[in-house]
Amino acid sequence: QADDAGREHTNVVHLPVRHADAVRADTGPAAADAVPTAPGSGVERDAAIAGQLLTPEESAALDRRIAEQTVRARAGELVRVVRANPTAGKAAKGVRVAARAGWTVAQGHLSWTRRAVQALTYGHVREQIRLAQVAGDSVALAEWTDRLDALKNGRAERMRALPGTLWAGLKALMFAVTVLAGVLLICGVVIQLTPGGWDWASWWAMLGDVAGVVGVLATIAVQLLVWGAAPALLVAAWREGRRSAMVPRWLVSETERAEMDSEITPDLITRALAHVKVTALTTFLKQGGQLEYLVQPREQGGGTYTQIKLPMGVVAADLLPSGKVELLAGNLSRHKHEVWPQRDPKADARVLDLWVADKGTMDRPAPAWPLLEDGEFDVFRDRLPFGVTMRQEQIGVGMLQKHWLIGATSKQGKSTVMRLIALGLALDPTVELLVADLKGDGDWKMFARRATQYIEGSTDEHAGRTCDMLEWAVAEMERRYQAKSDQGVVGPISRELSRRKGSGFHPIYVFVDECQVLYGAPHPIGGTKDDSRAVKAAKRLHDQARAVNIHLLQATQRPDDRTLPVRVREGAHVRCALNVPNENTAKMILADAVDRGARPQDLRPGADAGTVVATGEVEDIPAGQAFVITRTHYVSTKDAYRVVDRAMSILARYGRTVEPATDTTEPAAPVDHLADIEHAMRDEPRTRTTVVLARLIEDNPAVYETWNAERLAEELRRWEIPVVKSSNKVIKAEDVQNAITRRDNGELPAGNDDTTE
Repeated sequence: QADDAGREHTNVVHLPVRHADAVRADTGPAAADAVPTAPGSGVERDAAIAGQLLTPEESAALDRRIAEQTVRARAGELVRVVRANPTAGKAAKGVRVAARAGWTVAQGHLSWTRRAVQALTYGHVREQIRLAQVAGDSVALAEWTDRLDALKNGRAERMRALPGTLWAGLKALMFAVTVLAGVLLICGVVIQLTPGGWDWASWWAMLGDVAGVVGVLATIAVQLLVWGAAPALLVAAWREGRRSAMVPRWLVSETERAEMDSEITPDLITRALAHVKVTALTTFLKQGGQLEYLVQPREQGGGTYTQIKLPMGVVAADLLPSGKVELLAGNLSRHKHEVWPQRDPKADARVLDLWVADKGTMDRPAPAWPLLEDGEFDVFRDRLPFGVTMRQEQIGVGMLQKHWLIGATSKQGKSTVMRLIALGLALDPTVELLVADLKGDGDWKMFARRATQYIEGSTDEHAGRTCDMLEWAVAEMERRYQAKSDQGVVGPISRELSRRKGSGFHPIYVFVDECQVLYGAPHPIGGTKDDSRAVKAAKRLHDQARAVNIHLLQATQRPDDRTLPVRVREGAHVRCALNVPNENTAKMILADAVDRGARPQDLRPGADAGTVVATGEVEDIPAGQAFVITRTHYVSTKDAYRVVDRAMSILARYGRTVEPATDTTEPAAPVDHLADIEHAMRDEPRTRTTVVLARLIEDNPAVYETWNAERLAEELRRWEIPVVKSSNKVIKAEDVQNAITRRDNGELPAGNDDTTE
């Protein structure tokens, strides 16, 4: 049969027709005898043909196709398609499975042979000696040589002791047989002498029966052992072969080959590293050197993690350039963005941390944000849920006393990531937010009623207002330093003081999205010179503001020396980069983390939107690593409005309002803890400390609701008030009164206000 294009199919055989009822209906009955044997068919008329005819439905479909063709088959010929043998594929698969099983069993026997030879010759120790000689490591050479001598001496000692051990075993067996025979003889005598007992012949007949049953069981066991030894040996060899060697690729199907490529094993990693064009590493592996896996490849989250000690002359930094990573990824059958080598800054330079994502891991979205539907946030006690790593580990970031810098190319989710942080902070009723959206696209519109200052727009005027906002934050910083000095506050501001309404030390977070608009504005607002207003304000906030709970968070899509001056970006404590155009841009955002393996430029534009490479003061960065790849939680604009609605409800529940940032609240008067403790004793000569604490909370919950027994004990120690321990801990009224008198006379240090820790 020919197809519509006139091509002749190779699987079509022209069949001779014997009976008239097999002729096509449109030829008529008389055509039966007119059908000759098809020329070139290689068969004789009336010969038997082996094949498989089409079903009636398939034959009807074929007839319709023939009717539509313009070129008809020659008159009298009947065309039928003969299918290929359907068992051919199954047979090929069966042959492949059998060959693979045989190969695996053979490899198992070879592995046993190698292990036996190594055990007899101490080959593994000799190999370590050879590697130590190649590496020139005299300490390791001496250690392994001593170990080889100890193993040889131990074997010689065991061989000398072998005859004695065998003789001792033989004597023990003879003794056991003698004791058993004696016991049986004594039992037989006792039974014979017992009235009504067995006679001597019955006793020995019973023992014979027992021996017969034992013999039958032993015979069955031996037969099972003999007949089952070969299958058991084959199964054990097959298991050993799977463990010790990989199946050749020509013995596996395409599906199985894809699974093999996706499994990360030490052999695969070693082969991949042998072809990354690092000369010293390639030479070492070609000479038979073995890599030292400090951490064997293991499943970790959505990929495989391992730690490798590279040979002498090779450092982890040799494998971190983007070109080397791409080559390594290709050798591992991965894309470049799925392979992340790092250099552990706490280990020596030859230790390589390697994480390889499972195929498709990078395409999985992050789970829902834990604070999306419910919950509050406390910047002093909580870490903000930020996202999950490629290893499915939750990333939380402490938000107190940290400045942030986020960079990315356009449309990569930079503003959404920064807005996520602001949404979490909005759920703390004590936090004040100042927001400047210099893109002006409405991404931050929901914060207009939660922020004390809200700027939206991309003109020079909006840049000027943002500069004023930064300078206001600088002025507020100076006021707080003066207030700390006046109130005798030393060190960090305590949580209880920060959260007390009207204290003037509440946390402030200043957000500047698209900050390149600010620093790119005309001088004196923007520019890179030191006298630029924006640069000076940002520099001062970076230098001093976090100690008084004022924080600056900036994001940009064009990080360069003009739009993001060096003096500004150097002050960030947490740095995050989404996809960026090149390594130089990555260095501007992530600094030296790029030299240790961070490659945000390898994230896929669009496909990896919202995925950040984070470095700096991120608590959940794994120990010893310079950065962490995070798929941040996504909160849509619609959901962001709902979160801000909840934030406003939380504010109302705590009796707080959003006031303009230009209105500086006067600091509250210091609290006299000694006077409060004296009042809580209710003129009692002795009062339990637990009762004092309960009364303090009852009298002034705004100040003392966060106190516990430890905090009260600390306050008592500060004023040298002894705690009397009897059945309960109590304090005396006279001791409190003496402390107040001594303080007022200047005999005790000042600083009894709520700001002192």
